[in-house]
Amino acid sequence: MASARETATADRGAARPCPLCGARATRALHVRPTRRILRCACGLVYVDPLPTPEESARLETAALRGETQAEVRGMWDAYGRGYRPDDPIVRAFGRHLATLGTLTEGRRLLDVGAGTGLLIHLAREAGWEAGGVDLSPEAAGRAAAEFGVAVTIGDFATAPLAGPYDAITMGDVLEHTRNPRAFVARARALLAPGGVLYVAVPNLRSLAFLAVDWIGLLPGGGAVADRLYVPYHYEYFSPATLGRLLAESGFRVERMERENPHLARYRLHALVHAALAAVLAASRLVGLEARLVVFARRAEDPR
Repeated sequence: MASARETATADRGAARPCPLCGARATRALHVRPTRRILRCACGLVYVDPLPTPEESARLETAALRGETQAEVRGMWDAYGRGYRPDDPIVRAFGRHLATLGTLTEGRRLLDVGAGTGLLIHLAREAGWEAGGVDLSPEAAGRAAAEFGVAVTIGDFATAPLAGPYDAITMGDVLEHTRNPRAFVARARALLAPGGVLYVAVPNLRSLAFLAVDWIGLLPGGGAVADRLYVPYHYEYFSPATLGRLLAESGFRVERMERENPHLARYRLHALVHAALAAVLAASRLVGLEARLVVFARRAEDPR
């Protein structure tokens, strides 16, 4: 049932069509000072309007430096050359790389959105021939400094990349893209026959998002909504919408997992930490964890 806020804004339409189905008849889930969070009838939630490319670049750089959200300051430092092998994020990377290894015999890997270069480093340690691409020169420089990995600087959708690859990884990347279809289409074009795409995104159909959506409708709740609907995320996927995007882009989903973020990497007030820990624990019990991890194989064109 649509909320009062959704119904009141349903007739406003959207300047930006839905990135999944192309529709413009949407409902506003949250209205913020410079943007609206819209829900399309197809199930995708997305931002309208998009910031300018220059503003997007500024937001991404600020996020990388930990300037956008105080609770993540210092997080990136934990994933440089001094990373801990027992860190939950590092262990999760290892598990996902192992899954990729069971799904493809080849060992050429491209990491999209290289960040500190940690995933590329771990892939090389596991026997992959791995490289990366990142829109941010600052991120590419950090990956080179931390792990000595070469990262191509540029937009993945158009950057000169020497495929084919046996695996392409997009961890916490697709929700940042201005055109997710173009990203997934480029991944398919760069993958070898039978190659595998790994995508990890926030899970819109999670207990965390459901709770924030209700809180966001209360007076003063917009600030809470902004903690999940951050200004540099432009699309929010559920298992159904992500599965549809991949299927329509020439992929076959081999495996879909749900997982929760690890709160130890965030600097939070004790009460906020306790509340989030309770929500995440409950989400695990009901299968509504906060992150989606998908492994999808490039489907071959019918002959």
